[in-house]
Amino acid sequence: MTEDRQLANMFDEAEPPAPEEVASANDILLAMVRTAKGLRIYLPNNPVLIKFIEEVTGKIVAHMEQYGELRLDVERFTLSYKGSYVYENQDPRESLAFRLHADGICALIFLPGLDQSELTVFLDVIGYERPVYEDDDIVTQLWEKRLPHISYLLEEDFVEVDLSEEETEWTSQQEAISRTYALLAKSPPVPLQPIPVRLLALSPEETEWLRSAMQAEALRKPMADVITIVSSILAGCKDPFIFADFLEIMSNLTVNMFLSGDIPLALKLVRFLDKLRKVGDIDVEQREMVSGALAGVLSDRGVEVLQEAIDTTETVSAEDLTELLHILGLPALGAICELLGRVDKLKMRKIIIEVMVALGKDDPEVFTPFLSDPRWYLVRNMVLVLSLIETEVALAMIVGLISHKEARIRKEVLGFLERSGDPKAKNYLLKFLRDESSALRIKALQVLGREKLAFGLKPAVALTTAPDFKSRELAERKAVYETIGDLGSEHMVPLFRDMLIKKRWFGKGVDKETAVCAAAGLGRMRNQAALELLEEARGLYKNPEIREAIDQAISSIKNGPSARAEGEEA
Repeated sequence: MTEDRQLANMFDEAEPPAPEEVASANDILLAMVRTAKGLRIYLPNNPVLIKFIEEVTGKIVAHMEQYGELRLDVERFTLSYKGSYVYENQDPRESLAFRLHADGICALIFLPGLDQSELTVFLDVIGYERPVYEDDDIVTQLWEKRLPHISYLLEEDFVEVDLSEEETEWTSQQEAISRTYALLAKSPPVPLQPIPVRLLALSPEETEWLRSAMQAEALRKPMADVITIVSSILAGCKDPFIFADFLEIMSNLTVNMFLSGDIPLALKLVRFLDKLRKVGDIDVEQREMVSGALAGVLSDRGVEVLQEAIDTTETVSAEDLTELLHILGLPALGAICELLGRVDKLKMRKIIIEVMVALGKDDPEVFTPFLSDPRWYLVRNMVLVLSLIETEVALAMIVGLISHKEARIRKEVLGFLERSGDPKAKNYLLKFLRDESSALRIKALQVLGREKLAFGLKPAVALTTAPDFKSRELAERKAVYETIGDLGSEHMVPLFRDMLIKKRWFGKGVDKETAVCAAAGLGRMRNQAALELLEEARGLYKNPEIREAIDQAISSIKNGPSARAEGEEA
């Protein structure tokens, strides 16, 4: 400090301050710096900025309530409080102390009664470096703002001080400027002179440049500028608190782009965050923060908007969707599953399924939570994904749904068992013979018969002796006997003879439905014994429906496998 300033400070610093008082001042300076930076990058209504302003105001007010006015002495790169340094920054572009010192301010004084609005104006004035072409310095701007609870002293104030004088009231440059301004206000206004037209004339080249500049300015997109600024800060930020704040901004921007339907821009932001996470110069904790931000990109509403864009527009290509889902990955698995359940375009559904298979291939159990989801269509989609993974773990997860309460899910499981080439999977078909749905029982019987799964013969025959078998629909009983015919050999012919020809007690003949079922089963056997039995029975019946069933069975045997009974479910 200069000798004059040291003498001036003696009036305020009779004894050194307590450590907690200095710590309070230091805390205030840190909050001031953070808020000044926030004023440069946040909009006035941003919650983060509002929080910063409230915090720094509260800290200053609390300090003054306990210790009185807050005075900060300004050196070139430092600020001190009662002889203790509480701020230092050697970078002229960022240093608050340097900006104040360069404009001749040597002390700042905050007085009781300071409020948020006044402090905000002050920090906005001193918080960033002015362009070289801007005339007003900090002193002039502070004077124009007329901040009643923030004062300052200039170097000239100390130079003019004479301690031997009896006058005790010092006149600061701020007061001098105020008096000058008052005198000028009383003077008659000077009439403005018209500017010669020739001074405003532009050359053709200048006119063209100005027109091009105006057109370029009109085409600029404010959102693109904001994204560029935020991206640049994230890419080079080392401060963890500032990084977290700007990551939140970028995350909100990404979500808002999805919600507004600007999917291409949202994808661009997702790509940036992914690149920042993978190759950015950030630490492990920050990478985890970026991953968390990506996981939250697809909200419920975001999934809905993305689905609408996929199904009703061409703004999302197959490549874009693949890249997006791979970037979001397992943390966004729930949203991806929901998207699969909503999208109608078959091509895009296939892409989503392929991505999910890739995500869960090494660990299918990541899909376990979704198998108990109350939305049946989502569980059904999980069965499809697991069926494509084709591992023992995936098979066990699928067959665990055989008894699911929703028939549409059980149907998907049955479809998987039908498509599967794993012999172990086929054994689970037998469980569907006891399913509560007649359609699924018939489907399981048809698969057993068509694929010649011999282990299904005994269970099929056992069904014919069940107490409720005769009360089941004709279509199901017919399917049972067709399966017996597919899986049985000539030793099953006696069973069908009893059904087709043998007289019942009291001379009662075979009923129509039993004869039709027997004919259907014999038609699947395709051997000479079955053919002879059908031809023998043909002459015994006059009922047209029975004769038609027998004729179809005979034709099926004579024409071979290509003449399977029509109507079998594919």
